[in-house]
Amino acid sequence: MATLPPNAHPHLAAHILRKEYNLPPIFYLDLWPAQQSILVIVDPDVAFQVTQQRSLPKNPDLERFINPLAGPKNMVLMEGMEWKLWRSIFNPGFASGHIMKIVPSLVDDCLLFIDILAKHAEYKDICILEEAVTRLTIDIIGRVVLDTSMHAQTSENEYVTTFRDTAKWLPSGYEINPFIIYNPIRPLKYWYNMRKMNRYLEDVLDKRFTSKTQEETPESTINRSKPIVDLALDTYQQEFNQASTAGTMDATFKRIAIDQIKTFMFAGHDTTSSTICYTYHLLSTHPLTLQKIRQEHSSVLGPDISRAPALIKETPHLLNKLHYTLATIKETLRLYPPASSVRVGEPGFSVEYDGTQYPTEGFMVWPISAAIHRRPDLWKDADEFIPERWLVEKEDDPLAPVKGAWRPFEFGPRNCIGQELALLEMRMILALTVRLFDIRAVYEELDRAAAGESGAGDEKGVGGKIKTVEGDRAYQMMTSSAKPADGMPVRITRR
Repeated sequence: MATLPPNAHPHLAAHILRKEYNLPPIFYLDLWPAQQSILVIVDPDVAFQVTQQRSLPKNPDLERFINPLAGPKNMVLMEGMEWKLWRSIFNPGFASGHIMKIVPSLVDDCLLFIDILAKHAEYKDICILEEAVTRLTIDIIGRVVLDTSMHAQTSENEYVTTFRDTAKWLPSGYEINPFIIYNPIRPLKYWYNMRKMNRYLEDVLDKRFTSKTQEETPESTINRSKPIVDLALDTYQQEFNQASTAGTMDATFKRIAIDQIKTFMFAGHDTTSSTICYTYHLLSTHPLTLQKIRQEHSSVLGPDISRAPALIKETPHLLNKLHYTLATIKETLRLYPPASSVRVGEPGFSVEYDGTQYPTEGFMVWPISAAIHRRPDLWKDADEFIPERWLVEKEDDPLAPVKGAWRPFEFGPRNCIGQELALLEMRMILALTVRLFDIRAVYEELDRAAAGESGAGDEKGVGGKIKTVEGDRAYQMMTSSAKPADGMPVRITRR
């Protein structure tokens, strides 16, 4: 669309299109011959029909974006009994009770992140926040899933470097130039990078299995948290009534586990890193909210900021008392959801809205969270950042969220397996950082530097290209998922 930056995430285009043309909450978007036409859903009740009442299959077109990063046996695109089996095998590792046990081991990764932010504050330079937070979340996911430090914050990790190189080669999703779409180098790059990532994870899994079999005794497992892959292997062996033989991991489990680990790395770090960036940004532009969240942290964790890491290690359940912090995260996810669920229609299946049937056969079916989250008839002051809406107690309160209208993790059987981990992880990161630093986006400095002159930081930047979405310079761009534009350049000040 002419009113959007060329790299804006496609879910922004659907939202703007509906507003500009006053379209109903469900409409068809004919994109032939460029790509499959879409049944766009911007209504929670209709979204319920395709994700919960009848969970439509994931759209095969997603393979172009997910398989190069996660492999062909990833849980995102699995269907039927195969998906049910592997979801049940990995579910125990993402249970809220287990996740809470892992928190103490994650605090050290956050302390390293604090050191990195402090250095940027000392040097008074511009920090590309998305890069820094992504490296933190990769370290956290590595520890949670594999009990392995990826050292992403302190060095160039082979897996991380290869993963990010693959992400650069992913299609934009709305490219129409056939020479770019069918770039002959792309599949070769995918193949080469996939081999590197698989070899890396196979080595990590072998080491993890050796460590597990040598160290695990009934006494050693008491009060000790296990990484997700260990719990998954235990569940797999129980499911098939088997034990690993000859000191080697079951080949089927290893093959599937490698693709699931890549999936968790991709989905886990993407969602958390972009949401943390936007939370810092929204807090910096809403000083009263920032004041409230800092007050909550002092109330729950004590006024001595230096004691917070040790306190969280000792009593991780304190994070559950950060109600305003959680409300802030939820409101950030409402305004900037990192992804949505893309399904495929089925023969004979239609959805109903306002008495009209809408066939799904032959269409991509897309319930767009970003658009549902901004509907003014569902949300009071829909474009405003109001964490308090998540703390209201009465259903008839004007701020009360409409049931089913908040869908950053989607609903139904195919909801996000890692949502509990993501929300807990984000609370921990914020609890350890927001009282220490002021973090402010400086897009105007980036734009001036790119233009080589002052005054270029308005809606149109270098070359007259649009650089905002509805006045928002920190709009979501398409980079494997919805991420902050230009990585969100910030300046950091130590308090």
